[in-house]
Amino acid sequence: MKHLLKSALVASALAFAVPHAAVAQDEYPLTGAEWIEVTGISIEDGGGYKYATWLATEWRKRMDYAVSQGWIESYEIWSNSHGRADEPDLWLITRFDSFESNEEWEARNRQMRAYMQRNIQQLQTESGDRAKYRTVLGDVLIKRLVWRD
Repeated sequence: MKHLLKSALVASALAFAVPHAAVAQDEYPLTGAEWIEVTGISIEDGGGYKYATWLATEWRKRMDYAVSQGWIESYEIWSNSHGRADEPDLWLITRFDSFESNEEWEARNRQMRAYMQRNIQQLQTESGDRAKYRTVLGDVLIKRLVWRD
C-alpha cells in the first residue's frame, strides 16, 4: 500500500512538472498584471441609502474622471451579502497599472480638486460628515498575477 501511494505521488508530481518545462528555467512562471486596491466599508444602521447616494454621485463622478484621465483602469462596488460581525458591508475596488510619482500624485490631486470644484478643507469636512454613517475599515493593495506565456 505504501509503495502504491508513493508511486501515485511520484506520477502526480511528474504530470504537473511537464507543463512547466515550457517555461524558461530563468523566468518565473507568473508575471504581474494590474494592481487592485480594495477598501472595506462598514455602513451604520440606517445609513445605507445616504452612502449609496454619495457613491452614485460624488464618488462615481471622481472615479469616472480618473478613468477618463487614464489614472485608473476601472472601479467596482462589491456587497458582502452574508457578512459576519466586523466584516465590511461593501468593498470599493480600484484597478490600476502603476503608481504615479510624488509629483504626479500632487498634480492629479490638484486636477481632481479643480474638476470637483472643492478645496482641501471642503473635502476633509465632507469626509468627516460621511463618518457619521460609514467607517473605512481598511485598505488592501494586491497585485494580480497571470501566467507567463
